[in-house]
Amino acid sequence: MAEIAHGVMLAGALAGTGATLARGRRLRALDAFAALAMLAAMLDTAFAGILPGVAWAGILVVLSLGIGFRSRIDRSRRSGSGAPGATRPVCVGGRPLGELFHALSLIATGWLVAAAGRHDVEAATAAHGHSGPLLAGEAVGVLTVVALGAWVAARAMRDGRDGIGHGVAAASMTVMLAAMAAPGLVTGLGA
Repeated sequence: MAEIAHGVMLAGALAGTGATLARGRRLRALDAFAALAMLAAMLDTAFAGILPGVAWAGILVVLSLGIGFRSRIDRSRRSGSGAPGATRPVCVGGRPLGELFHALSLIATGWLVAAAGRHDVEAATAAHGHSGPLLAGEAVGVLTVVALGAWVAARAMRDGRDGIGHGVAAASMTVMLAAMAAPGLVTGLGA
């Protein structure tokens, strides 16, 4: 199971990075940097181990905070100028849900990478190199982000051509997070 989860996780990271970078002129520098940092964290954790998991977690959390701040700034700018006909992102309570998922998925990825680093010493008990056993609170948090990602991906795909890029990126991140969390959930539950 660990090998399958490992392959799915890396495929999800590659697909998510590709979908993000394929946005062309609509690509924002922070999104590109976050996608590349997330991919680098996955590859480093899987193959090289140059940076510890806590360092990758810190990088991903800082990028997540940047996306959150950018979302707030964009929201305040949009409220002042309601451009007619502008595409609106999937929203809940007036907040762009895609931006929220993007920020939360980076935090969850960092959390899982840091958890893997915590359990490197106990490699014999860890089911997978990317995730140590998850505690109940960690599992609920990660599963909530996975569910949010699935919903964002489904909603974005309904928007047709305009939402396909966002939908593929959200689906890829969702698959990657689920694959990262699965071995830790199994180990945490004692199965």
